[in-house]
Amino acid sequence: MQKTIAGKIGVAFLLITALLTFAAPALAEDQQAPASGSGGIQPVSPDQFAQKVNTMIDGAYKAAGPVTDAVAKIMLAVAGVAALLVLFSGMKLFQKVVGAVLSIGFGILLFYGAPYVVGLVKGLAQYVTR
Repeated sequence: MQKTIAGKIGVAFLLITALLTFAAPALAEDQQAPASGSGGIQPVSPDQFAQKVNTMIDGAYKAAGPVTDAVAKIMLAVAGVAALLVLFSGMKLFQKVVGAVLSIGFGILLFYGAPYVVGLVKGLAQYVTR
């Protein structure tokens, strides 16, 4: 019992020592940060920030497009096979299949309609702030 407590104390001591060892240089550098930015990060305008964020979101959206199509096709194929199994299992499964197909359709609609909804919200926000 005492070995495990002593081991835990030893590990905690090593972790604290390592933390202080690696944090001390970082704290020293933080005190000498340049006045132009926080931690050496150059300030940017809100327009540049918005442009970078929009570029990242567009890239993620374009990357997710093929994956979304493939997943939707697979799910629709699984729903089709499940619909064929209705002949053997009954109407309860058919109701679940119809619910799954409607959910898949709603998800695809949300994915492809998101840019239009965001554009509509931006347009309304600009109209209201004028």
